[in-house]
Amino acid sequence: MGDALASGGGCYQETPFFGRIPEVISDGGKRTTQEMQATMNTPEQSKDDRKRFFCIHGHFYQPPRENPWLEAIEVEDSAAPYHDWNERIRADCYAPNAHARIVDGSGQVHRMINNYEWISFNIGPTLLAWMERHGRRTLEAILEADRRSMERCGGHGNAMAQAYNHTILPLAGRRDKALQVRWGIQTFRHYFQREPEGMWLPETAVDTETLEVLVENGIRFTVLSPRQAGRIRWVVGPGDREGFERVPVDPRRAYRCRLPSGGEIALFFYDGETAQRVAFEKLLSDGEQFFRHMKSRFDPYRSESQLVHVATDGETFGHHHRFGEMAVAYLVSRVEGDGEIRLTNYGEFLSLHPPVSEVEIVEASSWSCAHGVERWRSDCGCRPSGSSAHQRWRGPLRGALDHLKTKLDEVLEREGRELFRDPWAALEEYVNVLLGRGENRARKFLAEVASRDLTEEEATRALKLLEMARHGQLMFTSCAWFFDEISGIETVQILKLAARAIQLAEKNFHVLLEEEFLGLLEQAPSNHPDIRNGRELWQREVSPVATDLERVLAHFAISLIFGQDPPPLVGHAYRVNRLDTSILETGYAHFVVGSAEVFSLVTLEKARKIFAVVHFGGMDVQFFWMPYSESGSYEALKKELTGVFQNGSMGDLYQRLLGHFQGPTHRLQDLFRDEQRKIVEDTLKERVEDYQVMFEKLFDQDQALLQQLAALRYPTPEPMKMAAKVSTERRIRQLAGRLGSPENLQAFAQLLEQARRWGYRPEAQEWERRFLVLLEEAVRGLLRTDGIASCLGKAGFILEAAEFLEIKLNLWNVQNLFVLVCNQRASFLSAHKEAVTSFASRIQLNPEALPPSLR
Repeated sequence: MGDALASGGGCYQETPFFGRIPEVISDGGKRTTQEMQATMNTPEQSKDDRKRFFCIHGHFYQPPRENPWLEAIEVEDSAAPYHDWNERIRADCYAPNAHARIVDGSGQVHRMINNYEWISFNIGPTLLAWMERHGRRTLEAILEADRRSMERCGGHGNAMAQAYNHTILPLAGRRDKALQVRWGIQTFRHYFQREPEGMWLPETAVDTETLEVLVENGIRFTVLSPRQAGRIRWVVGPGDREGFERVPVDPRRAYRCRLPSGGEIALFFYDGETAQRVAFEKLLSDGEQFFRHMKSRFDPYRSESQLVHVATDGETFGHHHRFGEMAVAYLVSRVEGDGEIRLTNYGEFLSLHPPVSEVEIVEASSWSCAHGVERWRSDCGCRPSGSSAHQRWRGPLRGALDHLKTKLDEVLEREGRELFRDPWAALEEYVNVLLGRGENRARKFLAEVASRDLTEEEATRALKLLEMARHGQLMFTSCAWFFDEISGIETVQILKLAARAIQLAEKNFHVLLEEEFLGLLEQAPSNHPDIRNGRELWQREVSPVATDLERVLAHFAISLIFGQDPPPLVGHAYRVNRLDTSILETGYAHFVVGSAEVFSLVTLEKARKIFAVVHFGGMDVQFFWMPYSESGSYEALKKELTGVFQNGSMGDLYQRLLGHFQGPTHRLQDLFRDEQRKIVEDTLKERVEDYQVMFEKLFDQDQALLQQLAALRYPTPEPMKMAAKVSTERRIRQLAGRLGSPENLQAFAQLLEQARRWGYRPEAQEWERRFLVLLEEAVRGLLRTDGIASCLGKAGFILEAAEFLEIKLNLWNVQNLFVLVCNQRASFLSAHKEAVTSFASRIQLNPEALPPSLR
């Protein structure tokens, strides 16, 4: 069903009510989006009637979290219960903003609003790429919202572009500034299918050179914080100009910034007080208060048009502040009923009200550092609130990466001259390959930018050179310097990006970079005594992650031992073509011998290898490999080794392997993290089952005793409580899977009643996720079957079972799914209208939110 319908999505457990439902939607939400647009934003009103405008801008962004070798995000424990932080924030923020709720005082949903259709926003290019793979439904809602906003706002869309990977542009050279801007623009074109008018600057960090680059690339405006405004020159009338003076900026208008080149760009300075209250002072906790505060920011004595606007991290709306997206939806609905104000975006306001006042910027300034841009290169004192950690590591980290970047640029220029007509132009065009990885696209690209027809080896070499330069860009992602500690996940990630760049340079272009880089990194002190400095962090967290074709094959081959039947794709960067495999087992021991071709989807590098894996039982596994030979020696080797395994001892087999191969090179700990965890879980499954059987036996023996202890109010001893808990939860799981009849529901209730007597309390988060999966499966059944009553009945039993467990279910995803099902099967479900509306009410959906035929 797509990401917005993924199980457990969203963060809602208790739904707030932001005040009265505005009259204009008290009809139960019958008004369509098109009707809202017609009411709020007709062209006549935008030009003649209304002079007060609201604009809320959300900067939606996540750093590139992918393993640089796999091009895929591995499991991040700190994001639990989600796989990684992108998934968690999608569930908290990105998807909810596409389905923001308007609710009544009883918590029932009257309407869902796509906030992206009504607010200005930018989405980081690397986040867009992740959404395309893992959040397709949310991405489609965002793209559709931009199209609708263009219809509403005279051809000006809500979406703005963003410089590519959140590099602090004033700290980058002119060439890198231009690359970041052009990659950002091309990514925007790819997804939004139009030219961007505005561009969001990472951390709003700006200098004059950055503005020159924006203008050179057709950008009309950007948004800055009020403290980034320098001197201002007011224009009173035609030809009447006053001199520049340093006065507080008025955020209710646009400004013109003239540049040394003769070009100019429009600048919007957001309302700093409102942004502060939105981000840090819980203004979003009350939607009515949010609306009234925004409205109070207009100057009541001004006759000309005014723009009250605020810009903040998009993650504020739902992730940093629960229900923040609902506050935005409520404000949208309030503006709908207000005859004086209309929602706009920066492009439309600029076209209707071109700037007449001029401004100079504060050079090398940003919105999140009081010292300009020092947060990204020195221990300036800017740190998360309450932190006492030093950031003396920031300067050495910046210095090490700057030095490495200089060396990488030298490699690109030297080696690129032999492969490309213009290596820097090739790098600029390389973004088109990143926007749709594939062998055909890569080869077409090389045909366009190469200096001649390239051999297969040269083509791989050319792509490795560009990948090296790409990682040299990504390693300056700003999040690495933002927080407390060099060993945080954000900084470790950019060090992995640096490691990938170094690996590509050293293995392919005859340069030595790592040791010199580590010497500089050693000067970056950690706050943790067990890490000490950047060099030790590298050795502990970065070096072990480095990957090549051999490790990819080891990952694939070891997975075969454990019966995982691995797919040919490893991450998004490699493909393993299995040529031949023999898998043998005896007792707890396993042996695999085979041959395969490993292919890089990124660099087109490939290699054929012979491999062997021996498993001695448990988690003791070793991998061997050698180059593939076309002479037929593989068949002889396979016959010899399989014979030894079948007829000899494991010791004999191991000695033969050492005789043929150079020795084991990888073990279970070298597998990529997600697959490794699956294998460990499967390996432990039988042993965990043994523990469960033992616990159940003890529990069955002592059930009467537990009840007696409960009657005496004697605290249950912890070992007995543990056995009882494990056994009870296993039985709950078994019954939960069969909740399709009153009898099973009664048995479920009886089991819980008995468990409560000895003090059982369920783990709310774990059981919520289990019940949501069951509930969503029941609702999905409405798409696949004519058994409507059966599916709704089962879903109802699941809701009752959750009530017995006293679990408050997050119904956000279930509501979305049910509305989708009702829209797709409205005519069929209309014969069961009463049951459908009854179930809608049970999941806190007002029936008026359903299609007309089901109301």
